[in-house]
Amino acid sequence: MLKKLTFFAALSTAMFADVSVTTTIFPLYDVVKNIGGDKVKLTNLVPFGVEAHEFEPKAKDIANLSKSDFFIISSPVFEPWSKKVISSLKIQDKTIDMSQKVKLLDMKHDEHEAHGHEHKGSYDPHYWLSIDNYISVAKEVATLLSSKDAENAKVYEANLEAYLAKLQALKTDYEVLKSCKNKKVIVNHDAFEYLAHEYGITQYSISGMTPETKPSPKQIAKLIDITKNEKINTVFFEEFASDKVAKSIAKEANVKTDALRPVENITVAESKKGIGYIDIMKDNLVKLRGAMDCE
Repeated sequence: MLKKLTFFAALSTAMFADVSVTTTIFPLYDVVKNIGGDKVKLTNLVPFGVEAHEFEPKAKDIANLSKSDFFIISSPVFEPWSKKVISSLKIQDKTIDMSQKVKLLDMKHDEHEAHGHEHKGSYDPHYWLSIDNYISVAKEVATLLSSKDAENAKVYEANLEAYLAKLQALKTDYEVLKSCKNKKVIVNHDAFEYLAHEYGITQYSISGMTPETKPSPKQIAKLIDITKNEKINTVFFEEFASDKVAKSIAKEANVKTDALRPVENITVAESKKGIGYIDIMKDNLVKLRGAMDCE
């Protein structure tokens, strides 16, 4: 009987939520979830367990978009398909491009261009890896929800305050990276420049701005030399991309490998456990401290 009551309570919440929001990727989904709670009917386009860079929406995804009060995208650079969808559905007035609400870094132009970028844009789209930027996103979400649902504005404000406290604590924890002895990392793709910029870290990436681009043999050889010469003890890969090249570099350089996550998505199992942005960022911090010999 209790299970039935719980089911109907959940169904009632979903049916009578005050605001409906569709997000594109996990970091946006998670921040809306934390601030909107049960007042928001929330849908994320990229399924859990899927590499976000490779996602293309299906017809049913597009059809559901027209029913949402808000469509929140991370950027036209990360989601190049979004422009066509927004235009075809004529939903410009309810689309929010979060890249316009944060401080962006220019796209790096280096040897990775030799083997191609999938993204066409002048800025790095992985801005949520700056905790300050993520704080800005959280504030924007609270304002957005309150504008549509003024009756629950105090709920959104309280949720925002609680979430900002957690993000500020996370930011304080990350300050330790400023005191690391070897502030150089090798990562799977060019996703961590915001962290690198804020904490004075040098990022070397195996692939370009997307994990599916493949490095040339010359680039791999260079990364092996960098790993040895810079005394880097860990080559990082990503859970939603192939670890083959990372493990090859690590083997040649005689160092370990580990997963460092750009927080673009989570697994199905993690979604069931309620794993969020802050959890992943804390895990990343532990790994970065070990890789860079931090105090």
